[in-house]
Amino acid sequence: MVTLADCERTQHAWFKAQAAATGGRVFGTYGMDWVWLPESREMLCMFPTEITDAGLLPAMAEAERRGAAAVGVWLNAAVKSTELERHRFERGWQPWWMTAPLGPGPAGPDAGGVEEGGPGARERDDRVRIDTPADGVCSLDPPQAWLATARTGEEWAGQAYLFMPPEQGTKHLAGIFDMYVAPEHRRDGLGTALLDCLAETASDAGAEHLLLNATPEGLQLYRGRGFQLIGKGRTWWHHLPQ
Repeated sequence: MVTLADCERTQHAWFKAQAAATGGRVFGTYGMDWVWLPESREMLCMFPTEITDAGLLPAMAEAERRGAAAVGVWLNAAVKSTELERHRFERGWQPWWMTAPLGPGPAGPDAGGVEEGGPGARERDDRVRIDTPADGVCSLDPPQAWLATARTGEEWAGQAYLFMPPEQGTKHLAGIFDMYVAPEHRRDGLGTALLDCLAETASDAGAEHLLLNATPEGLQLYRGRGFQLIGKGRTWWHHLPQ
């Protein structure tokens, strides 16, 4: 069974892998775990069990020193946000944690709804390709991350990453992150094609479950491919003057 804690650990591992690949930094301050992502200029705290001035203020100062655009905190819904509000953090988007098993069998709207087997049972859509490019997190060796790219003709239409954390105990999990389909190409099956491509890749790499964080707009797509909502989180943001 995939738990909320599994989702949170995988999300944290994904950001740490990005930091390692892009010259970022991972550090801790009094019980709060931080990731600096230089490409997006974000200083992120991942799922603290408690928020204190001793943990928050040094990281905010480090963010300002590095020229960050924002400081973000990903919270479990059970953790109080009082200290964040006191330091002028604003409530942000809400991750909806969803999971799906991987296995043989049909799934999806064309198969009559969500059926046994979960995502990834369809024939590969030739508009989508999967790569492990030699840059960013996809260059990890052995491969832990893959990039699925969708194109219509020569035009880029969308993409999504697959990530398998190297340390996950006996659970064989893979996360789908940063999924995006360009607005002009939505409702054309590309979201489903990206999901199925990544599900097949994850299964081939030994994963038994997929997980992702969804927005309300993507809920119908993910449910149609076998994902179930297991819980919700919250993000808080403090935007720095530029």
